[in-house]
Amino acid sequence: MARPVQLAPSSLALVLSRLEAPGAVGGAEEPGGRAVFRAFRRANARCFWNSRLARAASRLAFQGWLRRGVLLVHAPPASLQVLRDAWCRRALRPPRGFRIRAVGDVFPVQMNPITQSQFIPLGEVLCCAISDMNATQIVVTQESLLEHLMKHYPGIAVPSQDILYTTLGTLIKERKIYHTGEGYFIVTPQTYFITNTTLQENKRAQSDENHAMPTCITYLDTEPGIQ
Repeated sequence: MARPVQLAPSSLALVLSRLEAPGAVGGAEEPGGRAVFRAFRRANARCFWNSRLARAASRLAFQGWLRRGVLLVHAPPASLQVLRDAWCRRALRPPRGFRIRAVGDVFPVQMNPITQSQFIPLGEVLCCAISDMNATQIVVTQESLLEHLMKHYPGIAVPSQDILYTTLGTLIKERKIYHTGEGYFIVTPQTYFITNTTLQENKRAQSDENHAMPTCITYLDTEPGIQ
């Protein structure tokens, strides 16, 4: 079993609030976490009269940005202590356009890694490969699909021609992929299925029709680049 991993060690959290609404000035967009972090580091690195704070600010690293304006910063323990002292003395400067509501230590979050199995479903791999090839407009034939698997999925055993053919047929029956004269394609939400189910129901209701009508499926894909 994998050992637990400690996330965000030696971090401080700064709870921020904007001084004005995001759209108050010309419809400005909400700044991202890294932009807020750079503004915070810049504001305190310019405290030239407090060399300890300026030096500690320059050593800060961006740790993360949580919704509702929580900035996570990381630094060596000594630098974090300087920031704590500056906050206690009301000397810690906020990033421009924000107010610091609270500052506190973040306890490390423990992550228990989930162990992966050695088995990879062939159908899943084929769908991923066909999707990638469709996205790059590579014609997907059985031959080109095998070449793609050998090149981009070196960790799996390359299936035989019979197994590949059978698995592709199963995926078609499950309506995960479809085949045209131009190769195999992934079924997407933009792919529509037009069946003759209604015709079959009408056939059952008509007693004078004794011959069976073969069921057919027509694929109409409206996704750009796929015809």
